[in-house]
Amino acid sequence: MPPKVLICPKVLDHTAGEHFDVLVQAGFSVRYAKPVRDLMTAEELCGNLNNIDAVIAGSEPYTAQVLAKFPQIRVISRVGVGYDSVDVEAATRQGTAVCITPGTNHDSVAELTLMFLLAIAKRVIPSHAMIVAGGFDRKMTRPLRGQTLGLVGYGRIGRTVAKHAIGLGMNVLAYDPFLTAGTEEGVTVSSLDDVIAHSDFISLHAPLTPETRHIIRRETIARMKQGVVLVNTARGPLIDEAALAEALTNGQVSAAGLDVFEKEPPPAGSPILSAPNVVFTPHVGGIDEEGVRQMAVMACKSVVDLFQGRWPAERIVNAEALPDWRWSMEPAST
Repeated sequence: MPPKVLICPKVLDHTAGEHFDVLVQAGFSVRYAKPVRDLMTAEELCGNLNNIDAVIAGSEPYTAQVLAKFPQIRVISRVGVGYDSVDVEAATRQGTAVCITPGTNHDSVAELTLMFLLAIAKRVIPSHAMIVAGGFDRKMTRPLRGQTLGLVGYGRIGRTVAKHAIGLGMNVLAYDPFLTAGTEEGVTVSSLDDVIAHSDFISLHAPLTPETRHIIRRETIARMKQGVVLVNTARGPLIDEAALAEALTNGQVSAAGLDVFEKEPPPAGSPILSAPNVVFTPHVGGIDEEGVRQMAVMACKSVVDLFQGRWPAERIVNAEALPDWRWSMEPAST
């Protein structure tokens, strides 16, 4: 029997393409998750995992409870760079390799970040609504040139945002716990406190970890400049949404651009939905056409590499914890 791969992301729902060919040509039987929605529940995910050997994963929840029911899964290959939806410790305990797709979607996320900065500074959304309603009130807009952009997280995405921001004439500060203070690529690397206190615009590009959960909360917001703009295209739980909604209402934060939320989709009645001066998008930062193509191909190639005996360590989150990892069946001929 050929090994079976389940494809979960809705953006790949029953689409042919290079990623599909990569799997089929390597001898895999390909299935698609049913039902397919933006984000499956754990129960819906479990209904799709019987007899599955590897998963091309979206953001559905691979909890310890889910993984324990399907110990036959050899690989969870994420279409993306974040992996907070996977209990990596639980996956490691049962010998499941967890893969990501580094270097594929940073341009897409950076472009969306710049869209938020420009849309907010130039009042695009309220101007559109005002004209549709019959008005034509010309109000001054805010420049980006000469303003300070603070980046919380300075990996591939943060660096790409910085490059674009410098091109627009912005000054850029960055904080990353893995970097020491100094200047590189025209960016001043500093402490989180400095970035929080001295930025006119703040954009989040950090992974979600226990240390970064609610890194933006009432205490940090209180140390920001009055009227700061906050953008989040990383992970929703980096922000305490109730605190942000309060700050948007009292003007401490003048506007926000959010592609991600504490709960996705945000529940009806969430205070952030009724907060003023917010631009929303539905977690689309990493899924423009080219970014998705690259991520899907790399995610599928990781599964094939592992099946055929290759070890793409730079893409395997738990590579060091699985030094003796082997696929349980004989690999296809290469």
